[in-house]
Amino acid sequence: MGVKIWPPNEHIWGSNYYEPDNQFRPWYQVYQPVSYRLHSRSGTRDELRTMIQSCRAAGVRVYADTVVNHMAAQGTDVQNHRNSDCSTYTGHNATAGSPYYTSGNTYLINPQTGTRPTMEFPAVPYGPTDFHCERSISSWTDMNQVTKGYLVGLSDLNTEKPYTQDRIATYIVDLLSIGFSGLRFDAAKHIGPSSITQIFAIVKKKMGGSMPTDYISWLEVILGGEAGVLACDGGPDSWYTNFNSLLSKQGFTSAEINQVKIWSSDYPKEMPRADLLSRMTIMISRMPWVKRLLVVYWKLAQECVFRSAEGYGVRGEYVRVYDEPGEVYEGA
Repeated sequence: MGVKIWPPNEHIWGSNYYEPDNQFRPWYQVYQPVSYRLHSRSGTRDELRTMIQSCRAAGVRVYADTVVNHMAAQGTDVQNHRNSDCSTYTGHNATAGSPYYTSGNTYLINPQTGTRPTMEFPAVPYGPTDFHCERSISSWTDMNQVTKGYLVGLSDLNTEKPYTQDRIATYIVDLLSIGFSGLRFDAAKHIGPSSITQIFAIVKKKMGGSMPTDYISWLEVILGGEAGVLACDGGPDSWYTNFNSLLSKQGFTSAEINQVKIWSSDYPKEMPRADLLSRMTIMISRMPWVKRLLVVYWKLAQECVFRSAEGYGVRGEYVRVYDEPGEVYEGA
């Protein structure tokens, strides 16, 4: 059994005002990374490690939601900004205090560089060439757009670049080194089978040539109208067939492929309303006896996640509890 937590890395943190959608420090800010430092709204690196150790001692594995397709969205950085109607808004902070810059809605010179702001996340570090050129996604069957476009304005990383792949792999190894048993890869569809394979190959090398025996990952590959390209047609972007071939060429065994190649379209296309996130929802696809175990599982998850690390995750965070594939218990 295990629990999955929000992304544990540094992310944007709202200033003292409500976002344009009238939410104050909403959930989606944790999906806008600023760095790979383990310091999120849930707690610090030390608190995270203590929580994981407590969970493992209780027989509960811990899994991390991992955001490596992109960094923070355009226009959500530390600078002051101006909208197209000439109204202005102030910048955002980061949960660990790291500076970060984008080129969206900017009109002031970067005080550190004396030049026009561009894509800079120095705590990683990432610079302008570590990102794709800004473009929207207008066709979900055009994989060049899907894997290189700015998904809802998020700064899309150039995951084909070896340096970027190495930064991501180093972050993954860091997560495994403090005790995570596996990862959910947010927006894996927008990274693509080839880049994901190359990242995993670097991870395997950094881990000494093999994946941990208890490792498991979920790849968020949400199928819609592009199902033929991503699955059925068997081409280079197919997660059904080509992904296996790519991993095999990188020296992954059948057992390791089974650890890596698990699809997960956990989240619906649109998240529930904010007022619903505070309620525990239950998704159970097996026999009714599973319901009777929910209270036991949930209390165990609460004990190790919410209380073991001096409050790591206690701020109303969204946690998932896993038992068997197909059995998922969610709560806030």
